[in-house]
Amino acid sequence: MGPVQRLLGPIASAAASVEWARYLGALDRGALTEAYGHAARALSLDSRAAAGWLTLADHFIFIRASPLEEPDPEARRQWIREGFSVLRSGEARATSPGELARYAATIKSTFLAQLPAEGLGWPGGPRALLAEARVDLERAASWGAKDVEVSLAYIEGREEELAAEGR
Repeated sequence: MGPVQRLLGPIASAAASVEWARYLGALDRGALTEAYGHAARALSLDSRAAAGWLTLADHFIFIRASPLEEPDPEARRQWIREGFSVLRSGEARATSPGELARYAATIKSTFLAQLPAEGLGWPGGPRALLAEARVDLERAASWGAKDVEVSLAYIEGREEELAAEGR
């Protein structure tokens, strides 16, 4: 628990909720810098809640890195990396770090690894993403995340498919 959270005690979560509402309002207005400031304040107020880390990571990975928002594949990859960076930061602070690590693995194995190479061109392709997802799952398991075996079985099946396709 950070100093702000200790100082505010039980109202820290409520104050963070206000900042998340302001974040959404700023996004709606297209005020990205303002929105990111609200998100940073919300995370500093309630860094233990996984939901905040997931919210910001989703924004970077699924909104900012969308082809509609960012046509340049390298810039898209950078936004995706930023989203994963947010999740890793959350792992160091949230009360359920395994949930964040498992989510990163899920995005890599079920979303990014399925994208056509010409759309994103992730270095190393789907195999590299699946390998990264395995590492994420190992971290998730070390923190006691649930259903890691299900995700691992999916990754193994996908690796077998890629091998059969010669990719």
